[in-house]
Amino acid sequence: MRLAQLTPRAHAPRLVRSVLVTRDLAQSGLGWSESDLLRAKIVGALAGAALAAAMSLVAPIGPLVVVAAAYTGFILPTLRVDRAAGHRRSEAEHALVTLVEWAEALVASSRPIEAAFVDIAEQGVGSGMIDGALAAATRSYALGAPLFPALARESAAAGVPALGAIASDLERSRDLGRGALVVLRDHRDRLRGSERARSLDAAGRVEGRLMLVLVLCYLPALMLLVVIPLFLGLLDGLFV
Repeated sequence: MRLAQLTPRAHAPRLVRSVLVTRDLAQSGLGWSESDLLRAKIVGALAGAALAAAMSLVAPIGPLVVVAAAYTGFILPTLRVDRAAGHRRSEAEHALVTLVEWAEALVASSRPIEAAFVDIAEQGVGSGMIDGALAAATRSYALGAPLFPALARESAAAGVPALGAIASDLERSRDLGRGALVVLRDHRDRLRGSERARSLDAAGRVEGRLMLVLVLCYLPALMLLVVIPLFLGLLDGLFV
């Protein structure tokens, strides 16, 4: 018991890990470990504080600016990881439609469902998360494991629950008496509907962004170059 108490801990405390380590690190594809992320946070905080301290030599700034600069450098690696993970998740959502459409086309041409997924895994669908899950599942399948349970496990580990749901439905389709082609077509229609909804939502946000650009960029220039000189000219004409 005393030796166990003296043994150094291999991992940081859970509270510290939850504060300092982002949960999207595994999905970011940056290849960083938790220690790398912590080191990047510390280096960023020190660099921000040093930059603010160097600026204080030129112009007097308060200590709050130094603290804010250190905090900015501390959270920048987390923002980088979150942005990369979000991009890869969005990429996986688009690639999942391609995966289901290819599988549906191969099964419709009398290709066995397992062979169809193996062929797609060899080609890839353009998403690192989905391609990694497919590659790991097909390796397990080559060693004798069932393909779709392995794909469901790998999808859960990669953070792609939609792919795991497709694999689970394909595994249960035989027990429920439904063909794999019917399951693939149902998922294809659902994914196409979700993709269409995301496209419409993105198109709906374009008008607001264009209005923001108009208000922030063109309207001040219009006021300075046209409206204010015209108003001053009218005032000058009234007092003449």
